[in-house]
Amino acid sequence: MKTRQGLLTLLTCMLITGISVSQNVTFEASVDRPTVGLGEQFTLTFVLSGQTMGGGKNLQLPELSKFHIMSGPNQSSSMQIINGAVSSSVAYSYVLQPRETGKLTIGSASIEAGGSTLRTQALTIEVVRGSTRPRQPATSGEAASPDMADNLFLRAVVDRSRVTQGEQINLVFKLYTRVSVVNYAVTKNPAMTGFWSEDVEIPKNITLSSETVNGKSYKVGVIKRVALFPTQAGALEIGPMEVQTTVQVPYARSNDPFDAFFRDPFGRNTNYTTVSPKVNITVDPLPGQPPSDFKGAIGQFAMSASLDKKTTRTNEPISLKVTISGTGNIKLLEAPALDLPPDFEQYTPKVSESINRSQGRISGSKTFEYLMIPRYPGLKVIKPVTMSYFDLKKREYIRLRSPQIELNVEQGTAGPAPTVTGVSREDVRMLSQEIRVIKIATPAFVRGGDRLYTHPFFLALVALPLLVVGGAYVYARQRQVVMLDQAGYRYRKAIKVAQKGLREAEYLLKDKSRQTAAPSSNQRLRFYSEVSRALWKYLGDKLNIPQASFSVEGAANRLHARGVEERLIGDLRTILETCDLARFAPTSLELSAMQKTYDDASRVIVELERTLKPR
Repeated sequence: MKTRQGLLTLLTCMLITGISVSQNVTFEASVDRPTVGLGEQFTLTFVLSGQTMGGGKNLQLPELSKFHIMSGPNQSSSMQIINGAVSSSVAYSYVLQPRETGKLTIGSASIEAGGSTLRTQALTIEVVRGSTRPRQPATSGEAASPDMADNLFLRAVVDRSRVTQGEQINLVFKLYTRVSVVNYAVTKNPAMTGFWSEDVEIPKNITLSSETVNGKSYKVGVIKRVALFPTQAGALEIGPMEVQTTVQVPYARSNDPFDAFFRDPFGRNTNYTTVSPKVNITVDPLPGQPPSDFKGAIGQFAMSASLDKKTTRTNEPISLKVTISGTGNIKLLEAPALDLPPDFEQYTPKVSESINRSQGRISGSKTFEYLMIPRYPGLKVIKPVTMSYFDLKKREYIRLRSPQIELNVEQGTAGPAPTVTGVSREDVRMLSQEIRVIKIATPAFVRGGDRLYTHPFFLALVALPLLVVGGAYVYARQRQVVMLDQAGYRYRKAIKVAQKGLREAEYLLKDKSRQTAAPSSNQRLRFYSEVSRALWKYLGDKLNIPQASFSVEGAANRLHARGVEERLIGDLRTILETCDLARFAPTSLELSAMQKTYDDASRVIVELERTLKPR
């Protein structure tokens, strides 16, 4: 009996203890120091206390995009029994490194424990340039650790901070160092929302120069040059670029003569990540009202137009080449509209371009080759081709105009209106006066009194021309409405245009897979350019976005307004960022990544086509 009473008392105590602990569960967040230097590391710890049976579940971290996660989660647990009261705690720690300076906020984390969801308080940590740790002499056998934030940093330099929309900005990323850099790699591409970017060629072997910053002399190397063309007006921002370096740190002097035999005389290698600051750009809109044939060309351009021949035959193709050359946003140039004779059949132009990215300015030419087929003979006139651009030096719109082109079209062998030759009209009249052939068949007799105009067959023949003319009129009106609705036409053709661009990327991908060697940087750049161009062309046609207003955020907002899922918008954003990354760090992308990008782009276009409905 006493044994039963003791066992019941023990179970009751354990139950009361468990209830007490479950009612006192806490979840707290802390950092090991409130102020750190840029490039230094600190520890973020989440502690769940009061649980007697293991830890919680479904730990949700706050947004940590402004930090590098160097390690974690590192989990540890402890248990205490004091005066019969049992308490336990589980700690989740992360080693972080800030990406930028300023007061950064670490949001609230959550975890499920004790039958409820617990949340931590938000934390604020201050990130400053330079080191916040006191310098201490290195002991024997240790490497001296210089203040990396002062001895190695990255800067983004622009040649101008206020420009007109479409005006070129030269952006240079410079690495400043006072230590020995063994290697470096771009780990994060800067966000350039509102810009069209073009890489400018730099030598493969970086040439170091000397610059003085705040009284200190640095070796400076240019690791990236980019030509930017703002596609929208307003306050724009160039995001930070992130570079991971391998730095050789020398060992401190040692009094032990044997240390020199057991360690590298040049020191040890350590990794250090540096981030460039953001750059703000003010973009002024284009002045005045642009001409009707202005399609976003900004710079200084010249235009020429020519036919491949002056004389042709009906139903034979001819080629009209329009070449635009000069300095400016060459890749953004659109095909000029042609004013052709009504009997000309025109096809989508073939586009080729030659871009010169040296000397710090983007220049070159873009050729549009139009294939046309005349259907009727005669002297045909192709009206002058016009194109307007904004001249940055003159600060005005300039209209280019080609000469009028004349083409002599002769009758071909399969013309629509063949003529009879070798027989005169007099000969035709003589044939009607010759002796007619005697008819030997039984003639068909018509009942007297019948009227031909009352016969149903006659009435059908009379009504047929009216039906044909009416149908032709309705068809012409519908076709006119369709041709005037450019936005609707682009909307319907968007998927076909995108698939055509992806087929070019697929061809490049298959061509790379047949090669034994790894694809070159230029080959990868062509592939990702085709995928990016196909996606942007599809979004522009489907959402009716002018090419001068292309931006990831703008497209995402429009897709969100059209009811597209956030998951699909996120996939689209990831693909576009991957394509941009290939332009800055192509050596880090392999064939498998190219295949995944192609598959994801095809899937996203198909899902968008199913989701987006005509408005």
